[in-house]
Amino acid sequence: MADKTGFLTKQGGKIKTWKERWCVLKNNNIYYSKSQDREGEKGHISLDGLNTDSVKTWSKKKSSFEIKTPTRVFYLVADTDAERDDWIRAIHSSLNTHSSGSQKKVGLADFDLLTVIGKGAFGKVLQVRRKKDGKLFAMKVLNKKNILESNELEHTRTEKNVLQKVVHPFLVNLHCSFQTPDKLYFVMDWVNGGELFHHLQKEKRFTPERAKFYCAEIVLGLEYLHNHGIIYRDLKPENLLLTADGHICMTDFGISKEGLISDDDKTTTFCGTPEYLAPEVLQGKPYTKAIDWWSFGTLMHEMLTGLPPFYAKDVQDMYKKILQQELILPSSMDADTKDVILKLLTRDPTKRLADPKAIKAHPYFKEIDFEKLFKKEIRPSFVPQVTGPSDISQVDKAFTSEDPLADTHGGGGLPEDKQANFAGFTFTPDQ
Repeated sequence: MADKTGFLTKQGGKIKTWKERWCVLKNNNIYYSKSQDREGEKGHISLDGLNTDSVKTWSKKKSSFEIKTPTRVFYLVADTDAERDDWIRAIHSSLNTHSSGSQKKVGLADFDLLTVIGKGAFGKVLQVRRKKDGKLFAMKVLNKKNILESNELEHTRTEKNVLQKVVHPFLVNLHCSFQTPDKLYFVMDWVNGGELFHHLQKEKRFTPERAKFYCAEIVLGLEYLHNHGIIYRDLKPENLLLTADGHICMTDFGISKEGLISDDDKTTTFCGTPEYLAPEVLQGKPYTKAIDWWSFGTLMHEMLTGLPPFYAKDVQDMYKKILQQELILPSSMDADTKDVILKLLTRDPTKRLADPKAIKAHPYFKEIDFEKLFKKEIRPSFVPQVTGPSDISQVDKAFTSEDPLADTHGGGGLPEDKQANFAGFTFTPDQ
């Protein structure tokens, strides 16, 4: 979670020009960029090792302040004196939290374990309550031994890195992570509106307006990930949650890939869910971020019709269809919807509609004000039936009937030589 966000005017380094920058105070750093969807694009100011005397008002410009680091003095200007003072207070608070010896270690004892809300191959997810303030979170508990035996260490490390980096209205946020000798614990946003998969199964298909609303929020989420060099690689209804007020929350970054900054950067790992795999992945070719837009087109089709476009019970048959079958869309679909789906599901990735700016400008989204959408100023047409923050009615009863204490606490642990694999997994900014 970010401690503070907003636009500030920043003085350049070698060239002393003043430029407006979107600034995010997070994890004792100030990340700055040209726009809200490109966090850290232009760089960051590390606050590590500084004290509150290093950050104070600057007299040479109205509503300005300075940050003195060992290598450089940064000058920033807010819109008003009050906004400047808010920034200084927030930075001082971050410095006090992260100063040597002041940061309390977080552990399982800080939470009440309430309910099992999900299970997977390497662990489970719990609804938990933080004891100090009663706030609810989702806690993912992973077994270190299972991770190593299944060669999933790199995926687990990527998931933690991605969660630690992202701050976006339509992506789940990481609040802290800690570990015991045999377990990893990720503490994330508690989102209780249910999986999109659950709602789609129940209703068979969504109305065009409802599907478009979800698609628009997903576009913003994918655009943000791609701008940060991350391919999602597992876009599907099971990884999309609804908040209590009906907005999308993208989750589960276990098979995401970091470091693909350019649109032309490629990777080769075969991974993902069969129904949503792009042709180039099936062909074993190096692929780009364009694979996420194929999955997006597949998801759009599923939301509108009830099934992915090339679905077959036999996986190999489905792969053949993805690679070869002509896509025939229902006659009931309007022309703009057909056009965007066909362009997203173009087999040649170099010709696929894969530029988020072009996608947002497509006539299919002509009614969507993406700036208002980002600010959650557009009211969802569907609001999940939840009675309050702790409501678990949208969670599968197969999970909630299980004992949350079973296999959650640390056990005997791994040998010392194996523990080094999990160095750096502890992350405790949210105090």
